[in-house]
Amino acid sequence: MVIEVEKDAVVVGGGPSGLAAATRLAELGYKVAVVELGDELGGILIQCIHDGFGTKLFGKALSGPEFASIFIEKLGELGVESWTRTYVARVRAEGGSWVLTAVSPEGVYRFSCRAVVYATGCRERTPFEIRVGGTRPAGVYTAGLVQRLVNLYGVLPGKKVLIVGGGDVGMIVARHLYLEGVEELQIVFPEPWFAGLPRNVQQCVLDFGIPFRPRTVVKEIVGKERVEGAILVKVDEKWQPIKGTEEFYPCDVVVFSVGLVPNASQLEELGAEMDPRTRGPVVNEYFETTLKGVFAVGNLLTPFDYVDDAAETAFIAAEGVSKHLNGEARRGNPIPLRPGSNVRLLVPHRVEWSSGGDITLFLRPSVEKENARISVKGSGGELHHARRRYVRPSLVERVELPRSLVEISPEGVVVDVE
Repeated sequence: MVIEVEKDAVVVGGGPSGLAAATRLAELGYKVAVVELGDELGGILIQCIHDGFGTKLFGKALSGPEFASIFIEKLGELGVESWTRTYVARVRAEGGSWVLTAVSPEGVYRFSCRAVVYATGCRERTPFEIRVGGTRPAGVYTAGLVQRLVNLYGVLPGKKVLIVGGGDVGMIVARHLYLEGVEELQIVFPEPWFAGLPRNVQQCVLDFGIPFRPRTVVKEIVGKERVEGAILVKVDEKWQPIKGTEEFYPCDVVVFSVGLVPNASQLEELGAEMDPRTRGPVVNEYFETTLKGVFAVGNLLTPFDYVDDAAETAFIAAEGVSKHLNGEARRGNPIPLRPGSNVRLLVPHRVEWSSGGDITLFLRPSVEKENARISVKGSGGELHHARRRYVRPSLVERVELPRSLVEISPEGVVVDVE
């Protein structure tokens, strides 16, 4: 038996950005459903027991569960229906609507709606994606799995732990393991310095004296049944191994924290255009994909450093959903937004609606630079600029761009970091 559900919009994913989108849409008066694959709403935040969330949105440092609970409580107050342990198996366009076929322990659901908001986040890159050699013994984890084991189930994965990756998640996991009593810890990463936020370098590593080795990677994992250690090797500025620097490091656990990849496979299968830089979908200023009525928010666009920014994309997308549902006019020719010099990636990719407020740009610089200038240029020269005391590749920058300035450059604008 197929259970029919009709809504104005369906949000796929019950993490922070999905909850934020559903909340804002419900506040705007739309009938919304949230479909979540996991056992509960909240997404990755449920296992993030450290604080630091909500400083921008709520003006205070919250733990992950606290941040998620604010939106979950709002959904309850607004009467938004949610389905957990429910997998969206198929999405197709049908008679001007989107139809989602989802499977759950209770049966098969058929959701009909006029707009879909994808908030499926990211997945962790695996050791195989960075070409680590060796055997495949027990004791090799991703950082997210270790977080879940330690913070939700109270399981310590081992006693001597090697963490691969100098980003924020790797540093946070290192601190958790240190506080839980791991006997030995070591962090290795190929960069000359940590790639995460400065506050995490100080609060998670330096404050606890956790040892780390820059310009170092894992060449191979050693062990048959269980991890016995790893072969470490130093690398040059291009991350190429330096011969003769191999060293055996004994450990019983190797934790990989080597980046995130947007969960965009279903969108790609639907025919949405993908950005090779972000590996997420190409979107307009309201984070609508190249499929009309299908939006993408949060880490599905690109991994954000702050959950507050991910939630902000959901608020912006909710406005776009409202425009779509109300049939507001779009531009005849979208205005391209392009990353320029010293910009690794830029979201959104185009301006498509005829009216609206300022356009929020999220960009990741490709350089470290003091007294940086973020310059937005059109065919006639600079349209807008923003100053930053310091920019680095590890931090996504946000710029508010007046819509009127974009409209005077219909051939497109380019964003540079100077």
